Amino acid sequence: RPWPLTRPSATPITPEEEWRRLQPVLGSLAQVKKPGILFSLDTRNADTARKGLGAGIDWINDVGGFSSADMIAVVKNSDCKLVMMHSLGVPADKAVTLPEGADPVEVVNRWAKERIAGLERQGIAKSRLIFDPGIGFGKTAAQSLALLSGIGAFHALGVPIFVGHSRKSFLAAVAADRDSATLAVSLYLAAQGVDYLRVHDIARHAHMLNVWNDLAHDDRISAHSHTA
Repeated sequence: RPWPLTRPSATPITPEEEWRRLQPVLGSLAQVKKPGILFSLDTRNADTARKGLGAGIDWINDVGGFSSADMIAVVKNSDCKLVMMHSLGVPADKAVTLPEGADPVEVVNRWAKERIAGLERQGIAKSRLIFDPGIGFGKTAAQSLALLSGIGAFHALGVPIFVGHSRKSFLAAVAADRDSATLAVSLYLAAQGVDYLRVHDIARHAHMLNVWNDLAHDDRISAHSHTA
């Protein structure tokens, strides 16, 4: 399959080419949509977002953090959810990262507060916003791990948290097997109350989280732990 257009060294494409690739899929969206199933469109192009909303998209995920006036104009009067991601550039450039020695959680948290306030001033309700700290986008491996470790601090923003960490290169710093590392990080994030996890292996994650949830709410285990 083609590499994502946001990954390091990816070649940018025009909005026209982006829509040419998306249209065959989104054109049949109405036939496959079912109650309770939401569709998200990743784009930083306003024209693509407009066409996607017309096709029935529920979320717009903008890796540019909705910093474009054109994008804001497109989504402002819709009712879709908006995933605003922190980044220092797209496609990601490994040479461009947060300042060395800076606290990644503090820097990204400050950006998110400013972005939320800015979007509210432009008439976008906070209830529509979802925050993505942009793991791997403008962050070293150590900075990405620090963001995951301190993920709980972002709850104070008052919006749902969305994390895309699955199989990313920074995981090589903690484990050779990225799939196993992804599952471990996902479980940690779930325990920290993260609202949305963007992953590749959905079946294994669903199984893992179902087992974890069953154990967490098993009265027999709770009783045993209290008497141990």
